[in-house]
Amino acid sequence: MAMRLFGHPVHPMLVHFPLALWSIGSVSDCLALLGFHELWRMGSLAIGGGLILGLPAIIAGLIDYVTLRERVLALANTHMMLMGLAWLAYLAAIFMRSGEGLVLISQPDPVPVAASLAGFALLAVGAWFGGQMVYRFGVGVHQDIESADDNCGQSSREM
Repeated sequence: MAMRLFGHPVHPMLVHFPLALWSIGSVSDCLALLGFHELWRMGSLAIGGGLILGLPAIIAGLIDYVTLRERVLALANTHMMLMGLAWLAYLAAIFMRSGEGLVLISQPDPVPVAASLAGFALLAVGAWFGGQMVYRFGVGVHQDIESADDNCGQSSREM
């Protein structure tokens, strides 16, 4: 059974914020390399915000993970691994763009941008696996589905 707040699963509520911030960060990084240098700082802030807001999403996901049924564990493991690697890639992007005393370097650098883009690629694929768990197997959609092994992925009308 998924962790819920007022009947709604918490993990899906929380993932939108880091996904959006990391996407903005990766786009800002690319544009900064193309000459829009003022976006370099915005990209850094967005990626940093995504890292911070990703932590509650990770915790909620781990709480949900322990309640998953056998049928979705392989999918969940792949999702978790890809999203964890995305988080680490964005963390590396933040550290690589920091100079002395963790102060942001002033000019866009291709190496942290590459780490940001690697994070974005991992993020996209990992999010697709998360979507498969929801839309294909109904994880977190209906409480009655989560409590019955045999009915995983079927609504009560289909049973």
